[in-house]
Amino acid sequence: MRPLNPSILPAVVDVQAAAERLRAFLRPSRVVRNDALSDALGLEVLFKLELENPTGSFKVRGAYNVLAGLLPEVRARGVVASSAGNHGLGVAYAAKAFGTPAMLYVPSTAPQVKKDGIRALGATVNDEAPDYDAAMVVARAHAAREGIRYINPCLGLDLLAGQGTVALELLAQVPLARTVVICTGGGGLLGGMGAVLRALAPSVRVVGVQSVETAAMTNSVRAGRVVDTPVTPTLADGLSGQIDDDALHIGQTCADDLVLVTEEEIGETIAWLHRTTGMTVEGAGAVTAAALRHGRLSPLDGPVVALLSGRNIDPSRLEALLSRF
Repeated sequence: MRPLNPSILPAVVDVQAAAERLRAFLRPSRVVRNDALSDALGLEVLFKLELENPTGSFKVRGAYNVLAGLLPEVRARGVVASSAGNHGLGVAYAAKAFGTPAMLYVPSTAPQVKKDGIRALGATVNDEAPDYDAAMVVARAHAAREGIRYINPCLGLDLLAGQGTVALELLAQVPLARTVVICTGGGGLLGGMGAVLRALAPSVRVVGVQSVETAAMTNSVRAGRVVDTPVTPTLADGLSGQIDDDALHIGQTCADDLVLVTEEEIGETIAWLHRTTGMTVEGAGAVTAAALRHGRLSPLDGPVVALLSGRNIDPSRLEALLSRF
């Protein structure tokens, strides 16, 4: 395993500081046993329910830590971010807490429930970009033009320190965990959690999961270089987009393995989770359960903790999946 680059990945002390900031703002997310998967696999399978956070995903953690670390005069000028949706919700929620103006650029294909949620929190939404990567380009240009902070959805030491608080909670809740399964797009959650797990629990196997349609990280790690990945329709919209060299470093150093699940497997798992647990889980959050349910992880050592993050799926899409599976 390659050494972690401290200019890309946060130190544990910084993640611990983020946890202190978040303590009064956010309760630790619950960990629950899934009996069906535990019985099927013959080992303990636990879900860490990041979808129960106020905005429905882990993204609020990093967003809040970024806002909390800004000088008051910098916060007052406002922030701008690009997002597939959940990062936008996290930034909007944190910005509202600090009274900070927030401008969010999201793709036109972002789920309506996410765009509506961002607006409801008082942030401004621009959804004119055709895809996630185009939204990032215009968001960066906005930040440079206005001289305000751009909050990257997947990178930045302060952002990743916030995401890493998930791992601190997990280690306290499941100290004997042997495998941690993480939904993976641009690497923000994988990087934040991976930095903590590598330092504090190096024997834990870390597995990132992507959709076959959102496989930029997997393709790049396997090639040993950044690989341009076509943007295609996917249930896992929160994991879509390209990666860069910093994100590649995260994948190469924080994941013991990266696995892919199909769109069919994601859709079936969303329906299965809803029927068997009552949880509403979007595609990006369901990939971890899909990997376990459809045998993508082998060999497997338990206890296994799979992240479920988030819950923001359009009702019409959920109904269509429930009708199909």
